[in-house]
Amino acid sequence: MFADVSGNSNKMIREIKIVLFTILLLLSCNSGKGVLNKTTNLSMDFSNVSDLISPKEFEQVKAFILKNGDKMTYRNFDNNNPHFKFSNCEVFLGADIGQGNINNDPDISNFNQLTITNWNSKIMYYELVIVRKGDLKAEKAWVKKGMKEEQIYLVDNYGVGLELMKNNLTNYLKQIKEEIIATNNG
Repeated sequence: MFADVSGNSNKMIREIKIVLFTILLLLSCNSGKGVLNKTTNLSMDFSNVSDLISPKEFEQVKAFILKNGDKMTYRNFDNNNPHFKFSNCEVFLGADIGQGNINNDPDISNFNQLTITNWNSKIMYYELVIVRKGDLKAEKAWVKKGMKEEQIYLVDNYGVGLELMKNNLTNYLKQIKEEIIATNNG
């Protein structure tokens, strides 16, 4: 009699372990925090923000920084990024060929990455990427699968959340535009 109970008990414990493992596996995959899900979705963490900053405005900000800014390194990927300090943030440019222009020389390549930084904010980096005509075929740095030409994208490299970033981005863009207009008219 005891042998029967013991055998059934072991079988029941094995089945419970299998069920619990299956439940944990399913929860892990569906939670958005599973390794596979995070890796797979990372390349799609961008949003079109051409309604907040047009390609023409992007080019105006870039030209303003190249004319009025200085050079400053803000990451280990490259050096001497064109930079300008606005009243509510700092803006850095990144070369369109990435480390192929490690010193961000405007004579070597154009700039398709504009990074807005606020070192005192919970969200410190807002990376904007312009995809110009011909950039997809040329496979320019920072251009991700799914982006379209002649558009501006906000990229969430740190998993902060695109909606929150977009809400904050409008304040930075408004101030940048105002200061550029004031400087150009003054």
